[in-house]
Amino acid sequence: MERLSNTKKSGINGNALRTWGLLFLTVGVIGRGVIQRHILGIGDITAQQLLEVMNSSSGAMGLATLSLVLQAMETCAAPIFALLLVEGFQHTSGFGRYLLRVVGTALLAEIPYNMLIGGSVIAPESRNPVFGMVLGLVILYFYQRYAEKTAKDILIKVVVTIAGILWAQMLRIEFGACMVLVIWALWTFRKNPLTRNFAGAVVTIVCTLFSLFFLAAPMGFLVVHTYNGEESTTPRVVNYFAYPAILLVLGLIGMVLL
Repeated sequence: MERLSNTKKSGINGNALRTWGLLFLTVGVIGRGVIQRHILGIGDITAQQLLEVMNSSSGAMGLATLSLVLQAMETCAAPIFALLLVEGFQHTSGFGRYLLRVVGTALLAEIPYNMLIGGSVIAPESRNPVFGMVLGLVILYFYQRYAEKTAKDILIKVVVTIAGILWAQMLRIEFGACMVLVIWALWTFRKNPLTRNFAGAVVTIVCTLFSLFFLAAPMGFLVVHTYNGEESTTPRVVNYFAYPAILLVLGLIGMVLL
């Protein structure tokens, strides 16, 4: 009797892909929330203002430089979670339930995000990046519903995409506008992974119009490129609670440093 061998696909599966995304988000929040706000005590400022702080002292220069690097690394999470969202949308059996889970995660993460990044329960200067995924899911719904190549369907998709970008900017969602653009690229070129990843990397370079930190974002597609298509086997509760839990832990660390 011939012995069957269990062969695994090369590359990383959904579990590892999500772990990489959370890692990038974590280092970025450490840069902005722990180092920048709690250690340097300078709050949420622009990259130019942070460069000015670097000139104040050698110690501040080292910490500010580290903060800049970590914030640039954070943008690498955008391609990863955009792909996970597109994959999840394609495989979900219930769009409404999927949307509610992502909305729940966004709401759950908002208070610890505000406390860590903005220093208060309500921080009007920004929304946590999970809200960008909520926008992305709504946009994907319209992409799928108006999938024909007619003038009407193309126009609807263009209008929905532009509206998503504008809403992301008005609501000040972290990475929101870029998330919308990357989702567009990943969905449009989803049938060819190589073309999909190249188009997505180009889009992240365009995202430097929103933030210069996105110069590092194409590196996120180096991780995406190794994805072998195997779905995550991690329990849903872990996937959806991981980011809020990370924010809460880092927030407590920041409070200790005060």
